[in-house]
Amino acid sequence: MVQRGAWWGRLLAIFAVALLMGGFILSGRAGGQATKPQGQGLPPMVGDLLRGRTVIIDPGHGGYDPGARGRQVTEAELNLAIALKLRKWFQLAGAHVLMTWSKPSQIASNRKYRVQQRLTWINQHKADILIDIHCNSGASSYHGPQTFYWEGAASYHLASDVQQELQYFTGTSRGVKRINQYVLRYAKMPAINVEVGFITNGREEQKLLNPTYEEDLTWYIFIGTERWLVKGRWPAELLEAPPPTDLLVRD
Repeated sequence: MVQRGAWWGRLLAIFAVALLMGGFILSGRAGGQATKPQGQGLPPMVGDLLRGRTVIIDPGHGGYDPGARGRQVTEAELNLAIALKLRKWFQLAGAHVLMTWSKPSQIASNRKYRVQQRLTWINQHKADILIDIHCNSGASSYHGPQTFYWEGAASYHLASDVQQELQYFTGTSRGVKRINQYVLRYAKMPAINVEVGFITNGREEQKLLNPTYEEDLTWYIFIGTERWLVKGRWPAELLEAPPPTDLLVRD
């Protein structure tokens, strides 16, 4: 059993970390959720932990590999549109953002950008974080974003923090899952794959085609990444034996 003094010490540590995040406590909705900023700025403190870091965003598929298909759009098209909006938030936070591809013309229509090539390029740049963007596919009733990782505590915690934000935003309950995906498995940095929704669900496809929804969705991916970076300042014993989880649940 954790002694009371140690428990209060951990609780105070969480409070101190929360204050570091500024935007979570001082701006936004009940429950401490950081509000997506209007215009080109970020709330005070939000983004400070990303300044100077390198983030790689990998929009899945491209070229003659369209990925899954919806009624109106291919996965590759949506992946790129959403990845570009995600890039904006990280750039505003002062991060150095690299993308495996950022224009349709970068991958010839008769060429497939193979995962081995992507991985070689990704590992050459020695980034702090890798975020893969994909759309899911399945039965037409399936819906909701889901975040995957391969192994390692860093990737697991990054996936968990991003997924919690996406659950909050969408009101869905899909959990984090481990997946044996080539890029995630061999990336030499904390790496996650965010499946932003089911392109095979007509209603969700419509949402994913909405630029405002895309911007909101990517804001929560960004905030989840910020939460993970804050944990880098926690003492190891706090991560290993955190306080009761009900203290961390939003209203």
